Amino acid sequence: MSGPASLPVKLVPSNIRPIAYRILSKKHGLNIQTDALSVLTDVIGLRFGAEWRGPKAQQFMEEIAKSWKHQDRGLFIDGPGLQQVVNELSKEKSVERDEPKLASRSDTLMDIDAPAPAKKEVVINWTDYFSFITPDEQPNFEFDRVRKQFTPKPPVGSKLQSSLKAATNYFNQRYHLLVDRLSRHENFQKQSFSSLAAINSTLNNSDVKYDITLIKNVLGRDGSKFILFGLLSKNMNDNYILEDSTDHIELDFTHTHATEGSFYTPGMFLIVEGIYSASGGSMSNDASVISGRFHVSNVSHPPAERRDTSLKSYGYLDFMGILGGVSRSNGAIGKIDKPLRKKLSSLEKALGGHKLIFLGANCFLDDKKIMTGLKKYFTKLEALLIDQQGSDDSELPLAIVMTGSFCSQPLTAANGSSTLVSNSENYKSNFDDFAALLANFPVIIKTCKFVLVPGPNDPWQSSYSLGRGSLTSIPQKSIPKVFVTRLERLLPKGNLIFGGNPMRINYISQEIVLYRDDLMNKLKRNDIIFQDQLQQLEDEEAEKENLQEGLDVKKIVGDQGPYLSSKIKQARQLVKTILDQGNLQPFLKDLKIVDPNYSHALRIEPLPTSLVLFDTRFESFEVTYNGCKVVNIGSLISNKNSKRLNYAEYYPSHKSYSFREQYF
Repeated sequence: MSGPASLPVKLVPSNIRPIAYRILSKKHGLNIQTDALSVLTDVIGLRFGAEWRGPKAQQFMEEIAKSWKHQDRGLFIDGPGLQQVVNELSKEKSVERDEPKLASRSDTLMDIDAPAPAKKEVVINWTDYFSFITPDEQPNFEFDRVRKQFTPKPPVGSKLQSSLKAATNYFNQRYHLLVDRLSRHENFQKQSFSSLAAINSTLNNSDVKYDITLIKNVLGRDGSKFILFGLLSKNMNDNYILEDSTDHIELDFTHTHATEGSFYTPGMFLIVEGIYSASGGSMSNDASVISGRFHVSNVSHPPAERRDTSLKSYGYLDFMGILGGVSRSNGAIGKIDKPLRKKLSSLEKALGGHKLIFLGANCFLDDKKIMTGLKKYFTKLEALLIDQQGSDDSELPLAIVMTGSFCSQPLTAANGSSTLVSNSENYKSNFDDFAALLANFPVIIKTCKFVLVPGPNDPWQSSYSLGRGSLTSIPQKSIPKVFVTRLERLLPKGNLIFGGNPMRINYISQEIVLYRDDLMNKLKRNDIIFQDQLQQLEDEEAEKENLQEGLDVKKIVGDQGPYLSSKIKQARQLVKTILDQGNLQPFLKDLKIVDPNYSHALRIEPLPTSLVLFDTRFESFEVTYNGCKVVNIGSLISNKNSKRLNYAEYYPSHKSYSFREQYF
């Protein structure tokens, strides 16, 4: 029989700290944080009372440590995570007490034929892990640079106060997150100094290390060589500067070699290598800044980190909120443990017939040619679904993503309120016409979800931006429901998704980011052209002239490898730049209006499983970088004279895209 229960006692963290250190830290290698120690103190005092020093209490700590490590929650024990583990252990104990105990002797007649208790296998339904997440619904985590972990952003009473604080922290969050990523990279450990120029050839060589210096530490070290990291921008004299958490310094790009394969624009966080000179700066007379210049010899982006590595570093946080683990009231953090990750991965591979359909952007519903193309495509899809009904290897389109703009002209009030009413009626009638078209395809209506992603011409943002990309704000709200009432009545409940821009799709264990913006033009317009790049362009022009004169191609190309078209090169540049920066808008705020309260929606750190771009001014492409598959769907119809509908199909089970065309 168990002994009498001890009455609860009130303990303080200092009572438990030595025991917790001996068991959790010294024996199991875990670090318990202050909030977790408070939780542990309350639990021990409540459960074991005066016996809080006894063997049962120590055994309970052992179980906590084993459970924490089994769930792969990381090295740091936090308060919310510890509370979850304690609750799980309590449930297991209660189940054990409820189960009938068998006799102690195994050869007793009444126990020989007793069936062994079967463990209940939790069945996972894939629909519980398939969701569409807008910026308003996405959990807001901010990076704590002291703890080097993400924490839920606490609610702020004043909206103005919240906006001011978010605007202040907008670039700080990006900076500290990238610094944390660099600190984990094997080539950026603080050991021996080496040259950044060899970063591409030695990226996988663990013997080469790069020591990043804070800008304030270059003062008084004239003529010394450093590697700096910070935000690239311009000062009041229109000269480039680099700014980190300590200070800023003027840059000289006269003799700079840029690492190939990336764009370089103001607003990006860059690694620069060069020599500090105490003289020559345009702000030398200003005592509040570091005088002189930093003569940059090499410049590069902070290398991106694979998704699995980042998730492990941050304790497999539920960034998408699929577990409902983020509570705004108590700040609890949901984490996806190892057993669940394995189950989700196995389930994902088993559902080989699932696919997502992404139609090209600029789906102008007021264009008769586009409506004709959509009718042709839906007819083909309807017939395919009917033919595959009852088949074991049938393909199931889960969702059709339609991306704006949904009207060819921005919804604006040009000559007064009456014009706005007329434009609004026309906009609504366009969706009514689309609903009438879709009503002819009952199988599609029953099977597929429809996702509407807004574009620059869609309301209400277009009423003040006039459809101009530079005046639109990010994130963009979803299309108002008042315009799509007929379409909403046509589709089954829950099958019409009002998406935002950007937005995310969570498919079981995958994170798929959707973003509508003409990024390529923006990057090319603001890209810095360095001196060595000008020389390279001159050499390429000379090679073209030599080719025209009939010289052998092999003599010119030599052993430089296979020829890459300019389209492929630019696509790779875009992908590497965006993923290295870990942000969908790595620019200064004068290029795009960004709501700082939703900066977490623009963050792609950790990297998503896939990034789907809708850049209507660039061709479609597919590029994989550091395990992240990036595609550009492009425009629905490439030009006015074309009769070809562009779209792509994504198969999550093997993470592959298939670009398709529908002629009409």
